[in-house]
Amino acid sequence: MKVIIAEKPSVARDIAAIVGADNRKDGYLEGNGYCVTWAFGHLIGLAMPQDYGITGFQAENLPILPAEFKLLPRQVKDGKEYKPDPGTMKQLKVIKELFNKCERIVVATDAGREGELIFR
Repeated sequence: MKVIIAEKPSVARDIAAIVGADNRKDGYLEGNGYCVTWAFGHLIGLAMPQDYGITGFQAENLPILPAEFKLLPRQVKDGKEYKPDPGTMKQLKVIKELFNKCERIVVATDAGREGELIFR
């Protein structure tokens, strides 16, 4: 099976129609030897300063250049805190499962830097 990943659901639907993946599943479309899935733009992003132990804004903390950048699933505000977006977590799980059982991954995100970043 080949997995095609697009940036957003509407693009994935168009691609699925072309390759004959017309069986709708939860988080992807499949058929004709293909699974077509999608991101919702940036599912993963850089951690916020507080995730590195930096609280409050202080000019002397800038620029923030950690030894290693942390990547986190997209966050949503819950009261005064941020937590992983449940929809993002669900789609990341779908993508991981498809990638783990496929023989080939086809990247169908935009050709520019942002499209490549969304895929990576």
